Amino acid sequence: MRTKALWIIGLAILVVLAVSKHVFTIYTLVDVVAAVLAIVLHEVSHGWAALYYGDRTAAENGRLSLNPIKHIDPFGTLILPGLLLLLHLTPIGYAKPVPINPARMRNRRRAELVVAMAGPFTNLALSVVAGAVFRLFLFSNSYANNGPLLTGGTSFTSLVGLFLVYFGLVNVMLFIFNMLPVPPLDGSAWLRRLVGERRWFAIEHSMRIVIPLLLFVVFFFPGVLSAIISPILNLWISVFVPATAVI
Repeated sequence: MRTKALWIIGLAILVVLAVSKHVFTIYTLVDVVAAVLAIVLHEVSHGWAALYYGDRTAAENGRLSLNPIKHIDPFGTLILPGLLLLLHLTPIGYAKPVPINPARMRNRRRAELVVAMAGPFTNLALSVVAGAVFRLFLFSNSYANNGPLLTGGTSFTSLVGLFLVYFGLVNVMLFIFNMLPVPPLDGSAWLRRLVGERRWFAIEHSMRIVIPLLLFVVFFFPGVLSAIISPILNLWISVFVPATAVI
């Protein structure tokens, strides 16, 4: 019943976004597609890593699919980013975690760490690939025409360029966010291995407040999140997006 209610709320927010011309534009659509693809590939990579170590749980539950519907969490994928968009804040979100059963894995201790790191490091790799592809795309479509690629227009080349930039930036954000050593984020796996199992349970219990606190900051003090993330995003842009690409 609770899940059904969350779906209804999430779909209602999507409808509001769709009819709000000031919020949901072609650029927002490109951003959403880039974000959904990055999140889906993040989750699927966990499942493939687990499968490599012998755990078929994700495959048996149909979670190795690239179909985004199979990975949607009504709150994390629809409601949370939808509300942030409506409030003109930077959207963040998450998908349903891929089911993993460590008991079915070979070399369980190593496997758990590798499976956890598969998601964020997939995002890191995708970010670098997106930046490299953008530079190649820029050379063939912008420099060749003696004009900037990111013109703010709706031409095919401009939208492809925007997608590559959005995709790169979203993957950078996912990498950073998921590498935080906070349960249930992936980064908690390396902290768990560092401190040992006995100390980890006490640490995990005391850190449960961190994620709710982070969401509170995102909603009520968005400038704090922006101040932390902006230097990292600007670094990615400085590496992959030359000034000549922007009008």
